[in-house]
Amino acid sequence: MTRIGIILGSTRPGRNGEQVAQWVLEHASRRPDATFEIVDLLHYPLPPTSTSPCHRPTASTRTSTPRRGRPRSARSTASSW
Repeated sequence: MTRIGIILGSTRPGRNGEQVAQWVLEHASRRPDATFEIVDLLHYPLPPTSTSPCHRPTASTRTSTPRRGRPRSARSTASSW
């Protein structure tokens, strides 16, 4: 059976994505041909990417220049909507 992750991408305080992810899971789970699970990025040790008070920028997050010859989107291995 196909497994599909519903990615909850915001890690900011006060985020609304949890309610949205639960709603998507509730509706998607009605499909008999796949199983669904919420993948909450808050539970993964990711580097900070924001300058909000809860994330302190580091030398690596201050730079936004992509490598020459390849647009930033071409380096991505995943998509989000």
